[in-house]
Amino acid sequence: MNWLPIIRILMLIIGVFQLSMTIKTFKTLKVEANHSTSVFMPMALWSGALMGIVFLAVGIGALLV
Repeated sequence: MNWLPIIRILMLIIGVFQLSMTIKTFKTLKVEANHSTSVFMPMALWSGALMGIVFLAVGIGALLV
C-alpha cells in the first residue's frame, strides 16, 4: 500500500489546524492578555507557527513527489 497520499493529506490538515490555532490564540491574547499571562507565550506562539509551517511544507513536498 502506498502511504504517500495518506501522509500528504494528514500533514496538510495538521499544518492548517496548527496555524489556525496559533492565529486564534494570538488574537485572543491581544484582547485578553494581562499580568498573569505567561512570559513564555510569545515563544509558544512562534514555535506553534513554525511547526504549522513545517507540517505544511512536508505536505506540499509530498504533493510534488
